[in-house]
Parts: sequence; C-alpha cells; structure tokens
Amino acid sequence: MNRQLNTIMISLILAFTSLQANASGYLPLAVDLQKAAVVAEKNQVPIVLFVTATWCNYCKKLEENILEPLFITTDLEEYGSFRQLLLDKAHWMMKDFDGNDIEMKGYGPSLGVKVAPTTLFFNSKGEQIADPIIGLTLEEFYPGNLEKSLNQALKALGNPKRVDIYKMVNESTVKY
Repeated sequence: MNRQLNTIMISLILAFTSLQANASGYLPLAVDLQKAAVVAEKNQVPIVLFVTATWCNYCKKLEENILEPLFITTDLEEYGSFRQLLLDKAHWMMKDFDGNDIEMKGYGPSLGVKVAPTTLFFNSKGEQIADPIIGLTLEEFYPGNLEKSLNQALKALGNPKRVDIYKMVNESTVKY
C-alpha cells in the first residue's frame, strides 16, 4: 500500500511539474472559466484570456518579456481575471463559460482565434467586451494595447477603475 501511495504521489508531482513547465507561472490556466466568471463578476472586472501555444516563440516573448514583468512589478491583477489557454495541449480539459467540458485546444478556434498569441476580453457571460489583441508585433506596443483594451472592458462593465500600465511600472519599487 505504501509503495502504491508513493507511486501515486510521484505521478502527481510529475504531472504538476509538467503542467508548470508548459504554462506561464504567472498566468493560471483557463481550466474553469465559469468559476473565473463568478469571481470576475463579483469584482466587476473582465476575464482576460491569453491564447497561446507552447511552440509559439511570440507567445514566449509575450510571457517572458511583458506579462511576467508586469505581474511581478504591478498590481495588474486588480483590473482583470487573467487566464491562459493553450492551443496545443491535446486531452487537456477545461470548463467553458457555461460550465461545459471542452478540450482546451479546441476552445480557442471555437472563439475564432487563428493566431497565437491572441488576447481576448470577456464579461462573466462569455461575451467579448473589448477589442482583441491579435499577435505580437513590436513588444513596446503591447502594454499600451493591453491598457487600451482593459480600459475598454472595464468601461463596458460599468467599472470606473482605469489602468495606467506605464504609470504603474514607473511607480513600482520592484526591480525586475
């Protein structure tokens, strides 16, 4: 029995380690959008879905050069419920906004996503409420595009808060 328990524990640890190796440490995976929507609605913030793929070099740049520093140095989490959806993980299951079980890799295309990375902004009903950010051209422009769409989403939700990413970064005491 002890050996069987040890085997189960090792399997769980390896599965968790593999999950972390393939997904950003700063973005929770979109495993349950219905649950995320409840929290987002309570806080009157949008659900921000970063649609990425593990093979995508632009996605890695977005995560490592932009999102990770933003999440480390600012309180960006106060302005949205951020999740990551991986387009290339076969058999990874998630719940959509209606609570339906769906394979993660099929959910992005069902939303019309054709390019990785794509950033989408939703209300708690799963309706897009701001302009998506499609692709990653120049890294310098992404924070401004994120700010614009986040503020558009907050306004659509009737939330008076507005984010100023550049000000947040400049005022940060954390050095990345």
